[in-house]
Amino acid sequence: MEERVLGIGLIGCGNFCGAYLRTLGVKYKNVRFVCCSDLVTERAEKIAQEYNIRACTTEELLADPEVDIVLILTTPGSHYPLSIRALNAGKHVYCEKPMALNVEQANEIVALAESKGLYVGNAPDTFLDGGFQTCRKLIDEGAIGDIIGVTANFVGPGHELWHPHPDFYYEVGGGPILDMAPYFITALVSLVGPIEQMCCYGMKSFEERPIQDHTRKVEVLTNYAGIMKFRNGAIGNINMSFDIWKSMQPRLEIYGTEGVIFAPDPNTLEGDVLLLRAEHYKEELLKLPRFSIVKMLYSPESLKYFEKVDLVIPSPGNERGKGVSDMAEAIVQGRKARAGADISRHVSEALAAFNICSETCAPYVMQSTCEKPEPLY
Repeated sequence: MEERVLGIGLIGCGNFCGAYLRTLGVKYKNVRFVCCSDLVTERAEKIAQEYNIRACTTEELLADPEVDIVLILTTPGSHYPLSIRALNAGKHVYCEKPMALNVEQANEIVALAESKGLYVGNAPDTFLDGGFQTCRKLIDEGAIGDIIGVTANFVGPGHELWHPHPDFYYEVGGGPILDMAPYFITALVSLVGPIEQMCCYGMKSFEERPIQDHTRKVEVLTNYAGIMKFRNGAIGNINMSFDIWKSMQPRLEIYGTEGVIFAPDPNTLEGDVLLLRAEHYKEELLKLPRFSIVKMLYSPESLKYFEKVDLVIPSPGNERGKGVSDMAEAIVQGRKARAGADISRHVSEALAAFNICSETCAPYVMQSTCEKPEPLY
């Protein structure tokens, strides 16, 4: 039987839309782009011409019977109202991260979708990449025993050194939590499971940022240090900052009773899957003189005991679209989407909790939960 191909209507034709347009309908052939819209008409027309689709208004897109899924690639503040509009128009929704700016908005989106029998899902879908699916398989097979801890870190000096339009990242809806933390939190929830409780401190290190030919007032916190407690009992630390010039902190590591996994970067997907098996490590260390063991334990030289793990499925590198394609397949098959409503809402609440904790200086107990998405391997 011929595979059903679902139509996509794209809202938001900015810098990032090409990452989806290059894969959906090209690599992932169970979907096709129908039309696109943007607040700037000329921008939509340019994208439409480049990718051979129709440019239209958002109203026309939402009314188009050929559009099954609305793909929202706008700034975070518009995710909630556009998602509600699309759902009320009878469309499934896949949105860039985050789902919404607060818990109430996320709950409303999910409830509306459920009441209408529609799907909602969110980026990031990078946890579906071969590197993270390999990490998932190692964890599921017990390669590192029970997970007891994690660390996740994105620490740098901000986007103004490279981004063509960096002002947004210092406005409401920007900042390192809503911009970068979704990659790390989604990856961790997919590997470890849901978060139960969080604590966090945040600060605004600079009231203004020099950006190209002007100065930008900073409206959001830009430096966060947090702690997460997962449902399985594991605890982890997370550091997200636009204020620090350089750090040696690892991107993402998972610690178990029987070993350690170094994961790729959940944003760029760069890096290998590295595995340290505790028993082998212990055997090798005990071959050394006693005080050499101490030196090796805390030396970069100990990295030689990690093994590079072959990927269980290929990794195409830093691309986007797999989550949309999986949602389309889930709609046709009547199953849950892997980057679907439950995990999207849970991650969205966790992102909101960082700021809630920073404001209250008190722990935050998560209201939502989810299960780990089904693996692809």
